[in-house]
Amino acid sequence: MNKTVLITGGSGGLGTAVTSAFFDTGAAVYVSYIVDQEAADLKIANENHQNLHCIKTDLTDETSVKNLFKEISGTQGQLDVLANLIGGFWMGGDISETPLENWNHMIKLNLTTAFLCVREAFAAMKAAGGNIITVSAKAAQELPAGMAAYTTSKAAVLALTETVAKEGAPFNIRANAILPGIIDTETNRRAMPDADFSKWVAPADIAKTIVSLSSDAAGAVSGTAVKVYGNV
Repeated sequence: MNKTVLITGGSGGLGTAVTSAFFDTGAAVYVSYIVDQEAADLKIANENHQNLHCIKTDLTDETSVKNLFKEISGTQGQLDVLANLIGGFWMGGDISETPLENWNHMIKLNLTTAFLCVREAFAAMKAAGGNIITVSAKAAQELPAGMAAYTTSKAAVLALTETVAKEGAPFNIRANAILPGIIDTETNRRAMPDADFSKWVAPADIAKTIVSLSSDAAGAVSGTAVKVYGNV
């Protein structure tokens, strides 16, 4: 592939798998992170890769996001792929039991971060094209009860991605969304210890899908919502 890739949330449970998958293509990988220990672990796991660059970034802050993209453009000149993985989950009662604080947190963590990163990536890719991949969720289409803040924010990410695909067409910018089911990470296993993990989707499978969507072979694919549900 030999491309420059930014993976937001690349030090997390899904992000480490995506980072590894892009390394296998020969890409130069930039990873935004917020937890120092996660970044340290990622560097140790990939100590043989000279093309790993970890940049501490608050993705909810506009200035911080702008500085992230400026640093990449200043050293690489061109950003080819944005894999926007950052996000979070909260499940409460029905809408009458949803605190405004939790609502705002889900919108900020899932949607605002996607908007800020996609906006900067789009601007950086206008000259030479590129690929933008976001992570929505299975729940964004099924809209189950009891998690309105989460599903609304993830459904909005899907809408944002489809709109960006249309806006990007004249500039050879493709945008696609991944819709995972429950991802088999250590965090999710701790949260749901009695679940059947064999039905969850493996991070490596999502990573392969993201790399495939960003490849030249998928040059005609844009504006899609790719379901990666696992065995559920």
